[in-house]
Amino acid sequence: MTETWMRLLRPEDMDAVAALNTEAFGGPAEAAITRRLHAAQDSVLSLVATRNEEIVGHVEFFRILIDGQPSAVGLGPMSVKPGVQGQGIGAGLIRMGLIPLGGRGETIVFVLGHPDYYPKFGFSADLAAVFRAPWSGPAFMARLINPGAPESGELTYPAAFGPAH
Repeated sequence: MTETWMRLLRPEDMDAVAALNTEAFGGPAEAAITRRLHAAQDSVLSLVATRNEEIVGHVEFFRILIDGQPSAVGLGPMSVKPGVQGQGIGAGLIRMGLIPLGGRGETIVFVLGHPDYYPKFGFSADLAAVFRAPWSGPAFMARLINPGAPESGELTYPAAFGPAH
């Protein structure tokens, strides 16, 4: 059995993470978002999963403003290398990331993702629906991780999610 380890992303991992995101998503958009989040220092937490020194998974958590205040975190991109998907790597990265975010006092996390996948981690489209955001619908979800989260408001995402510069 091959062991999977999770750790913080290091600067020297960025090219491997970009390649992973491109392979997992079938194009360069998510790799570019990840690079721009780090360049702009909008990344709150970035974790990788490794097997035999190879990066096989990545999750990014980034700052979101609610009504202009740094009150939330976004999850994404999250990618797992094709061929090892479905083995719990993505789930482990999400769970591992939520722990320190909760410990540092973050209150709410948003995700735009598969509506059949993220609810098993406590994400809810109903919770996200009361927020004004660039996205809406069943794929836009939120999860409370500590008391004191804003109950509504307008979300502002980092520039990394806009058109490439």
